[in-house]
Amino acid sequence: MASALLPFPLMRRVTPFSGENSAKIMNRFRRKRRRKKFEWSMLLVAIIMSQCSIERTIWQLPRTGTWLQHVMDEFSVQEWYENFRLSRATFQFLVEELKPELKLQDTKMRKAVKVENKVALFLYFIASTASYRTLSNLFGLSRGFVCICIRKVAAAVLRKLRPKYMSIAKGDELVHVIGNYKEKWGFPMCAGAIDGTHIPILTPQQNHASYINRKSYHSIVMQALVDSNYIFRDIVVGWPGSVHDARVFSNSQLYVLGCSRRLFPPDVKEEILGQEIHPVILADPAYPMLNWLLKGYPENVNTPRIQRRFNYRLSRARMTVENTFGRWKGKFPRFSKRLDMEVDGAVEVVAAACVIHNICEMRKEPYFVEWLQEGFEQPEEEVI
Repeated sequence: MASALLPFPLMRRVTPFSGENSAKIMNRFRRKRRRKKFEWSMLLVAIIMSQCSIERTIWQLPRTGTWLQHVMDEFSVQEWYENFRLSRATFQFLVEELKPELKLQDTKMRKAVKVENKVALFLYFIASTASYRTLSNLFGLSRGFVCICIRKVAAAVLRKLRPKYMSIAKGDELVHVIGNYKEKWGFPMCAGAIDGTHIPILTPQQNHASYINRKSYHSIVMQALVDSNYIFRDIVVGWPGSVHDARVFSNSQLYVLGCSRRLFPPDVKEEILGQEIHPVILADPAYPMLNWLLKGYPENVNTPRIQRRFNYRLSRARMTVENTFGRWKGKFPRFSKRLDMEVDGAVEVVAAACVIHNICEMRKEPYFVEWLQEGFEQPEEEVI
């Protein structure tokens, strides 16, 4: 009887299609089939890729630079000045000077933006108060690239052009500046005038309270030394708006050079009333009195007439710095309004605009009276 019952349990143990074993086998079979299918698919892809070359492209939004092309082809001389604040010849000069810094090669993904377009974008930015969206539409570029391009052009101007077109006068150039001050404003041995101005900016993310100036808006300070021809000889840009002019000055390289007697050559001097006078810089009462930095006498009802006369002549000669600020802000109205950039970017753009201002003055670019900002007094003898 035992032998009759033995085959039945043995058959249940070895059957492959019963219970849990059947499910496991089917799952294993499906996984193997999927793996084989995947392997064959990958093999097919590899064969296709080995037999043909795929040209990679990148998709981007279609944009047009029609306006800029119209500018290049159709703008009159007057329209060119209205939009860029300089002549076509000076524009081409800037393009050629900056080409080694800004030119990029085309790639398979996209064509590089031309140097002419980059320079035109930067000039239009500082010569107007147009928004980034407007600039994007006019130049056929994304807003992100507009911001990047402005900073890159500014950095290129500072690297390539600042050493050539912004430096403290030396040699014959210094003698010419001193002669101009004496001839135009009757002040001898004057090598320049110094003052500060404020550039409105966006509220900084850090230490924003220190950027609020005495007129209750956020700004950075620009200190400038200028000469008789309204050229920036030295600038310091970036101090918070709450910082006093005297502090900016005392922390500048100009102050270090002056105090160490390395600012002007020692052989440039003139004897006046028996005294040997070396070149001096004119400043307003906010600055300290130094043997190379001159400011007027304090005035009250008892101030002698001779001191009042001295103050009058000093004030007239010192107005060259106020006039330079006026010409600069009039030429580039971007800096009379809020500059919508982070502090680091604002510093670069402001400094680069000063260099371009110098190039315009040195190339005798015309300056139109309607550009002048109200509130900037000008020397009486000087005619625009």
